[in-house]
Amino acid sequence: MSQPRDLQHEFYDMLMESQYWLPETMLNYQRSQLTQLLRHARANVPFYEKRLDPVFTASGDIDWDRWSEIPIVRRSDMVEHRDAMQARLLPRGHGPVGVIETSGSTGLPIKITISTIATYSAAALRWRGHRWQNLDWSKTTLSRLGDGEHASAWPEGEDRGPWGPPGSSGTLWSISRLFETPDVVRFYKQFGASYLNAGPNMAHINAVDAQRLGLDLRIEAILVQGNVVRQADRDICREVFGARMVEIYSAKEGGPIANPCPHDRLHINAEGCLVEILDADGRPCAVGETGRVIVTPFYQTAQPLIRYEQGDWATAGPPCPCGRHHPVIDSIRGRSIAIFQHPDGRSVANLMPDETSTLLACRYWQLAQTGANSYELRYVPADTGLSDETAVRALFHQTYFADANLTFVRSASIPLSSGGKLVEYVSEWQPRR
Repeated sequence: MSQPRDLQHEFYDMLMESQYWLPETMLNYQRSQLTQLLRHARANVPFYEKRLDPVFTASGDIDWDRWSEIPIVRRSDMVEHRDAMQARLLPRGHGPVGVIETSGSTGLPIKITISTIATYSAAALRWRGHRWQNLDWSKTTLSRLGDGEHASAWPEGEDRGPWGPPGSSGTLWSISRLFETPDVVRFYKQFGASYLNAGPNMAHINAVDAQRLGLDLRIEAILVQGNVVRQADRDICREVFGARMVEIYSAKEGGPIANPCPHDRLHINAEGCLVEILDADGRPCAVGETGRVIVTPFYQTAQPLIRYEQGDWATAGPPCPCGRHHPVIDSIRGRSIAIFQHPDGRSVANLMPDETSTLLACRYWQLAQTGANSYELRYVPADTGLSDETAVRALFHQTYFADANLTFVRSASIPLSSGGKLVEYVSEWQPRR
């Protein structure tokens, strides 16, 4: 059997060829992977024993026309049916397994059992994304991302080894997500880093702080993931750090979902997962339409996620002129936690306009639904100008509900989530049942 790194590199080599496959070739590949996953899940995972019946014919073949009849897996299912979602037996070569936990920034924190083959494929997909962006694997990357205690247990930084394929020499250094901007700047220079791996909100905060404190730092590229990337984030990081932002769409549950090509268009990693963008009626969204992201990772065999609602909203994009035929996501519109409910039953998943931070003259902010029709906009002033709360109130009412009550709360800080993220949209109100 090939060594683990060999398997990763073999998959990576295939990905560099498959990126130019014609759509019909990719569809055949996806269906071959899905067939194996469906048969495995039906035979070995109690949760799917009857759940997949709609697509199986009497002869045991797959009826792809009935794919949409498979019930969507919710986040709550992963909590309530965790034991039933575990595979009793794995395909040969897919183990051993490990368990990771999400931060709960999109709702319930959950645990996911990950097969080794899933980690191999994820690494190869990341490498292809790096290649598309001409990242240099011989250079050093500093990361503020990580898993729970592991990310904050090394106040002096942890050497995580190479971040590229076998033979690459660049090191990934991990530091605590609790560090303030001056510490991030100090470590970045100490390690001689070229790239920063961080969430877009935290990168934005670092840029505002560095500008305010007069800290000089040049960054080649910021690899961002875990939240919506706004134009305001890109602009300030370019202005202060001279850095371009590389938006990577990934999740612990779904793995690497999409990577930006040289045209900076997000291409779905169709060799690793099936992604559906569905409207309110469960139909596929047309180009330009926004809907829920439903993902099926092909190699997640330890705890299969077949038609899993990722918790994101995305806009379907047109074909890209780069020559790659992978489906395109025009933009990630937000997480499901940003869906606010009106007492009359209406719901809105829009984001506040990019100029919100400028109008508030703030370092960062958070919008919370605190009651049936009541909201708080909490913000940390930047001491660089006067806040125009009247203008922001008008934007809020245009974006959400004209009759909602909005209170502004100035604060010295806004607590991060348990995963070390700044969550801009939170719901602290539960409607009565």
